[in-house]
Amino acid sequence: MKTLTVATQGPRGRPVQDMLVRMRGAITGPTVTVETILRSMDPAAQAVLLLLPALILVTPLSGIPGLSSLGGLTIALVACQILLGRPMIWLPAFVLRRTLPTDRLHRALNRLDRPAKFIDCRSVARAEWFFAFPGQQIALITCIACGLAMPFLELVPFSATTLAVVVSILASALLVRDGVLVALGLSGFGLAIFVVAKLASS
Repeated sequence: MKTLTVATQGPRGRPVQDMLVRMRGAITGPTVTVETILRSMDPAAQAVLLLLPALILVTPLSGIPGLSSLGGLTIALVACQILLGRPMIWLPAFVLRRTLPTDRLHRALNRLDRPAKFIDCRSVARAEWFFAFPGQQIALITCIACGLAMPFLELVPFSATTLAVVVSILASALLVRDGVLVALGLSGFGLAIFVVAKLASS
């Protein structure tokens, strides 16, 4: 049984870029475990643990067999625990033991630098009234739905990435309490469902 302790309030400033810096600092040797990466986060908010797997799935790392399923499961578990108000996040050992090749991880992080800067520059605390019930709950349920769908879409190219983009937007919004960004993410969810349906039927 593994439990990751996190606080309830998120960082301000450049949380996504800071997370990438911490990830780079955790990478040593030819492979790195998910647990090592998570421990390096020194997370100041539960949403960090929601954002991390989503960002990984946005990159070409999503092409690693089984990683979309693992990432989706992690997203659903973390979002569910935040929704239930758990003070600590639990993840199963088989998730934490999963290893990632450091060379591919470095290339993936390099691809995320510009999107991370874009998100940080445009995410600020605004429209915080949106997080009153049921706004935040709807955002978390959307993340759970995206995560649970990913294992079933493992063989559909780019489908997990499309849903991971939605989760990344919502998790970033939860980090900085940006109600406008939440609204954007929820709007993008409808578009993502349409795109995934087209990909699955083609």
